[in-house]
Amino acid sequence: MPTLIFQPEDYVFPASLDEVLGILDSEGAAAQIIAGGTTIHELAFRKGMGEVRTLVDVTRLPLGEIAVTGERLHVGATVSFTQLARHIRSTQPRRLALLTDAIAGIRPMQIRNVATVGGSISSSLPFFDLPAALVVLDAEVTTRGIDGPTRTTPIEQFFWDFFLPDLRFGEVLTEVAFTTPPADSGGAFMKFETNSVDWALVSVGVQARVQGRRFTDVRIALGGGIGRKVTRATTVEQALLGEPTTVDRIERAARAVSDDVRAFSDFRGSAEFRNHLLKVYITRCLVQAIARAR
Repeated sequence: MPTLIFQPEDYVFPASLDEVLGILDSEGAAAQIIAGGTTIHELAFRKGMGEVRTLVDVTRLPLGEIAVTGERLHVGATVSFTQLARHIRSTQPRRLALLTDAIAGIRPMQIRNVATVGGSISSSLPFFDLPAALVVLDAEVTTRGIDGPTRTTPIEQFFWDFFLPDLRFGEVLTEVAFTTPPADSGGAFMKFETNSVDWALVSVGVQARVQGRRFTDVRIALGGGIGRKVTRATTVEQALLGEPTTVDRIERAARAVSDDVRAFSDFRGSAEFRNHLLKVYITRCLVQAIARAR
């Protein structure tokens, strides 16, 4: 009989967020929150679950809602990728195309149906697609701790390192929120993979505002195998402000991406190849974003 790679001793469904926080407080590192379970499956396969003995399922808590307050979109932690994409397509398909691009590239479909927004963010992995897209949108992450108060953190500051988010002991991520981009802006997300089931070598998300055929605002986030967390291409952003939206000008600005990030080499590809891909995909994303901004 085969031996299971991960054998938790308990699997619980708390009735409230307070109960979740109580379990985390009493069991510490032996307890792990689970929602869609896709990241936990990956960690268990790689023998990365450490001393976890109790899985705390939060899918029955009221964290699965999407709410709109003016131009602000609030997404609960247990909202699935499919739910978020469906909401965007029915409300803001053009202005938030960046997000639907990112979600569409997550395969297979079964992953999109069960993986959650909060789980993707809490994993703090630059290889995941949704975190980079949310960095582009300047999203904010809300967490709640054992002593009751909530805390809001800009998502760009929430990612510290691989599997190291800005989650304090006993804290739970409850929602992510962002402002819908203006009507004269467009976004896009693209990535390069060696195959359909591996992590991306590079991923690029952009949102650009265009007025009078010139860039008035640009945000670019880089993910995939380019570093230990999602990184902003601020040098490229600054090089494009006020510039015409021509392919030639975009290509010249994209060359500066090597000042923003130091890609690493591994068995999937060299750092030089990744840097080349970044320039190509920044250009492609911005061209797509411009088309959507018109």
